[in-house]
Amino acid sequence: MSELWKIDYFIPPIVIGGIVFVSTVYVLGLYSLESQRRSRFRIHVILLSGAFLVGLTAVTIFGYLSFDYRVGRGFMVLGCLFSYPLLVIHHWCVYHKHKIAPQRIAFLAESESELLEYQRILETRLRGVQLVGRISTTGDSDGLSDWLGKLADAPLLVQRHKIDCIVFSEARIDQDYARRQLRQLRYQGIECAPFINVCEKHLHYVPLGLISVNWLLYSENGSRNFYFSKLKRLFDIVSSVSLLILLSPFLLVGMVIVRIFSPEGPVCFSQKRVGRFGKAFKILKLRSMRVDAEKQGPVWSSASKDPRVFPGGALLRRYRIDEIPQLINVLRGDMSFVGPRPERPEFVKLLDEALPYYEERHMINPGLTGWAQVSYPYGASVEDAKRKLEYDLYYLKHAGVVFDILILLDTVRVVLIGGVKPSSVAKPDTALPIRQSVPCTSE
Repeated sequence: MSELWKIDYFIPPIVIGGIVFVSTVYVLGLYSLESQRRSRFRIHVILLSGAFLVGLTAVTIFGYLSFDYRVGRGFMVLGCLFSYPLLVIHHWCVYHKHKIAPQRIAFLAESESELLEYQRILETRLRGVQLVGRISTTGDSDGLSDWLGKLADAPLLVQRHKIDCIVFSEARIDQDYARRQLRQLRYQGIECAPFINVCEKHLHYVPLGLISVNWLLYSENGSRNFYFSKLKRLFDIVSSVSLLILLSPFLLVGMVIVRIFSPEGPVCFSQKRVGRFGKAFKILKLRSMRVDAEKQGPVWSSASKDPRVFPGGALLRRYRIDEIPQLINVLRGDMSFVGPRPERPEFVKLLDEALPYYEERHMINPGLTGWAQVSYPYGASVEDAKRKLEYDLYYLKHAGVVFDILILLDTVRVVLIGGVKPSSVAKPDTALPIRQSVPCTSE
């Protein structure tokens, strides 16, 4: 029992074990929305138990490396008896949060475009959101049973229906009456938010059809120059050097695979890509396609069933081994570890004409991995490019140290399972107009 009075000795191994446990839990996807939606809770408990054992192993190994910080068996048993049930209870609350305490929202909708957005909420069925009904500026219910009342009566409606938030379209900001009423409600302590904010919070991407110029201009809450130019760059340099050393055996294996399955061409190749502010640079990759893959001109490629990919190349692409040379691009400053994936100039021009705000993804350095890459599979169409752009725009607004770390942990999971599975992607929202379609696909 005297060990209990020396708890300060146990702080370093407990911190190490905690970091390992949390990282393992995140890599296993136990906090992802899709995992909670598609998996049963008992599967989560099994994975949580595995992560707990990994953390416990890390504590034990750390104790053997430094005997002064070795955790005694009695203290470790007591810690497990108290911490494991609490972790299961915590995860049960997270898993059932959308049922226990959903956010109850009411939508201010009466115009045709607003009713379309209202219908989109009903069809999307956002996890953790309960749509109470519809509010209008007039007293006309249009014969619909989901009409709650007028905006002027919002304080009473909030109490009567236990509404947590009133959602509105950004077009309402330009309407004097609605803007005045919404501001009064906010000063009365009633939460009011644009629909695009709700999508950010619960979908973790920004629907392209809801983005406005005002959203782009005011999505930045303050300057993040120190993060992007100093902290992020320092992390890129240290990590790229470390990983080049750590992954060198896999790089050598990949080079051997290329030489065996496609001996007639070079092992590595460079390709022009578009970087920050539209500046072109040469990206480095292990070759995963035949030498004559683009004899008919440049095309995009999908993750599988691409006839131009030789057998060993499919393995390289699935586990991202072909992208290891890009660590040199990160070290040179052409790319960052986390950011939008760089695209080829031929396709940037076409996609910029097809998709609104596509050029926004060039405001920061492109990345070796990114939020779109860990959230959406390989793309082979303009619709796929649109969906990835929605994730990229979300990242541009929320980029930071913690978010980057989470994306890197997500990348570990994606590499281990061999890519993002199409079935794990959230269903797309109601189709939004795209200016044109571009029948092309890229490596």
